[in-house]
Amino acid sequence: MAKLRAKEFGFVFQQTHLVSSLTLLENVLVAGYVSKKDSAEKVRERAANLLRQMDVEAAKDRLPSQVSGGEAQRAAIARAMIGKPGLLFADEPTGALNQANTREVLGLLTDLNREGQSILMVTHDLRAAARGNRVLYLEDGKVCDELALEPYNEMEEKQRERDVSQWLSKLRW
Repeated sequence: MAKLRAKEFGFVFQQTHLVSSLTLLENVLVAGYVSKKDSAEKVRERAANLLRQMDVEAAKDRLPSQVSGGEAQRAAIARAMIGKPGLLFADEPTGALNQANTREVLGLLTDLNREGQSILMVTHDLRAAARGNRVLYLEDGKVCDELALEPYNEMEEKQRERDVSQWLSKLRW
């Protein structure tokens, strides 16, 4: 199970769970080495590219305690993506972030999804749920209903949020 998890799944949590004694780059590299999908050289190259894509390249040599919550979360997404997971699990990935960082992280996840990354996100945040192509409503561990949406379009963001809100209201959320 551990090998499967390391090779096929990426995890992003509300709290980043970055190793406090490692730099952001080192946190990403360790996860890349554990996945054993690529050579050390390719892992270093991919880590640098992911940190650039997540806009934390300038902070790569800092410890998690030396960066903002948004930067740490973006580094955690890079760490989750380093092994090229088939499925990225995101558990309340914006729950500990301010509004500006929430928008940035949701934008990054949306971009990853557009590039073909499958993402399963658990959230209580209406804005985050409205980014999905498919929203499932769970109650007591059971799927009660689902809402299918077109791929996310920023121009229709407010309408998507209204649609999801109305759907959730019908379910007495």
